[in-house]
Amino acid sequence: MIKLVAFDVDGTLRDRDYLPESTRTALLKLKEQGIALALCTGRSEFEMESLRKELGIEWAVTCNGSHIGYKGETVFGNPFPKEMVRAWLQEADRRNHTLLLYGSELMFMNREEDPHFRQAQQEIGFMEPVRINSIEEVPDIYQCIVFCNEQEEEVYTGEDRNQLYIHRWRPWAVDINPNGMNKAVGLRKLIDHLGFTSEEVAAFGDGHNDFEMIEWVGSGIAMGNAADELKEKARYVTKSLNEDGIAYAVDKWILAVAN
Repeated sequence: MIKLVAFDVDGTLRDRDYLPESTRTALLKLKEQGIALALCTGRSEFEMESLRKELGIEWAVTCNGSHIGYKGETVFGNPFPKEMVRAWLQEADRRNHTLLLYGSELMFMNREEDPHFRQAQQEIGFMEPVRINSIEEVPDIYQCIVFCNEQEEEVYTGEDRNQLYIHRWRPWAVDINPNGMNKAVGLRKLIDHLGFTSEEVAAFGDGHNDFEMIEWVGSGIAMGNAADELKEKARYVTKSLNEDGIAYAVDKWILAVAN
């Protein structure tokens, strides 16, 4: 029986500001059955606050698994070593690269303006970050987005590449997370905390950073709009976000089994 359902956000729960009414209804049905809900996203806790509150979701696995919050408060966190972040900031300054740094409460950027950031903001939406003016001011950072091409990313990953989780989501943008973190690792920490098993968890996703999560949970559900590679790893493939895919899957593969 499913006890927890985890949801990727962009392309799964919503498309920019569009979130189907059928999805809201499906989430209410799950909660009425006593099933716990969690967001599981590459975005920050800070960015997810309004959505989490709007949907009445208490848990959020953010920063591709590096941060776990309960009602916005940090429960588990795996930040980068601060000396690593400081070295990245120095390298970015030398190379005129922009870094977007995810803390638990705010997002930070090392430059006033960047066309790639503005493009990403227009395409998928980003809240406005705070300018970080000194490498000595670095707080705990759980995810770094580097706006650079694939050939340039090695200066940030270097010899630590195998110890990092790296997810390139645009030719000019790459996510970096610490110590091999990914959504499955973060979700595992959460279910251990809650006393569930992986077989008691369902997860929805559509992107390449959902691979590990969809493969690991008992009921991995790929959206109809998901990448083909993710569909191959999923236990189930539902309809697309715009075709009420979450509602369809909740009724067919989660609540039907629960009842």
